[in-house]
Amino acid sequence: MHFTEHVKIRNEKFGTVIFETLTEKIFITNETGGKILQLIDQGRDMPQIIDELQNSYEDNQKIGKDVTSFIDCLKQNDLIARR
Repeated sequence: MHFTEHVKIRNEKFGTVIFETLTEKIFITNETGGKILQLIDQGRDMPQIIDELQNSYEDNQKIGKDVTSFIDCLKQNDLIARR
């Protein structure tokens, strides 16, 4: 899994900013979303991302569902390349 060529990611004090340079759309996410983006940028796939986050958070019962939903949203906005 990887970002499309027009996506730029930047961490800020208030969260992580995703900038899609082709359409000039801006998205902002919280710390957890930023962690997911970081893992995607490192080339991790969805099962790896879910495993890592489940190990990072105590209340991890719905992490799989949340990660899937977040990544689906990224795909719907053409921020992640579809294979």
